[in-house]
Amino acid sequence: MKRRFASIWFRYLITDWLAIRRPELSNKPFVVAAPIHGRMVISAANAIAEAQGINCGMVVADAKAFLPALEVIDERPKLAEKLLKAIGRWCIRFTPIVALDNPEGLVLDISGCTHLWGGEKEYLKDIVNRLRSRGYDTRMAIADTVGTAWAVARYGKVTPIIESGCQLDALLKLPPKALRLETDIVERLHKLGLKTVGSFAAIPRSVLRRRFGEGLLLRL
Repeated sequence: MKRRFASIWFRYLITDWLAIRRPELSNKPFVVAAPIHGRMVISAANAIAEAQGINCGMVVADAKAFLPALEVIDERPKLAEKLLKAIGRWCIRFTPIVALDNPEGLVLDISGCTHLWGGEKEYLKDIVNRLRSRGYDTRMAIADTVGTAWAVARYGKVTPIIESGCQLDALLKLPPKALRLETDIVERLHKLGLKTVGSFAAIPRSVLRRRFGEGLLLRL
């Protein structure tokens, strides 16, 4: 049996959960923040806040100066993991094998499961629609490998279902960070004008190893 995997990405996991519990937050910019080195730093921002230039990593004081209407909520330790575990248990109805993909995703081994829904398209549609109806902004992709499903769920723009054996073609047009590379490696690739996986995938491995180390080769 051909192995197939699904990656589910909750882009706004924490803020979605808060908006579900507090509906009045749904139409206003808000963030979650935690103290770091004596300063409150944003760890999660809802879509409305992001659209107005507020992002994770910003100091709350700076964000409030930029957007006075911003509401700030204290971070709850390990909340994301607890939410993923709960959603993962819920996903057992779709497959018996579910794994956490911290900090904001799940991985499902869906091998031999999708025929019960009439195929992968209907399977994916059912999961995504159910999660969105519960208030979670959800993206999902299916592929032969976990890495490809992860990348397409987060950066793909064409189709969320990658046909068996076609993962390379699906990855070539995606940005380097779709390979889960370290930030410094992504920045170095961009400085060299290598802004898609396809722009460096065919470069000799010896050259890539010398310039970027074993980490890049491992991801490829």
